[in-house]
Amino acid sequence: MTKEKDKVEEIDTKNLDFETALEKLQKIVEDLEKGGLSLDKTLAEFSQGMRLLKFCHQKLDKAEKKIEVMLEEDNEFTKEVPFDSEIEED
Repeated sequence: MTKEKDKVEEIDTKNLDFETALEKLQKIVEDLEKGGLSLDKTLAEFSQGMRLLKFCHQKLDKAEKKIEVMLEEDNEFTKEVPFDSEIEED
């Protein structure tokens, strides 16, 4: 039977931004590192932490892909032209 103090707030990642998720994840890690939690609370916190970690990884992956697209678009306008070192003189 789960005690009231062992309950962990379910985090809805649908309305969560990266920074808030990261803060919540850091808090969970701190709580787990301190120890002293019941087994049920530890498992619930760990589960939430894994969900937040996955969410953060997904956000970072999306950001990385957006940056790659922007860099590719930028490269189209700034393509290097080979320099011809042998200039013909008249």
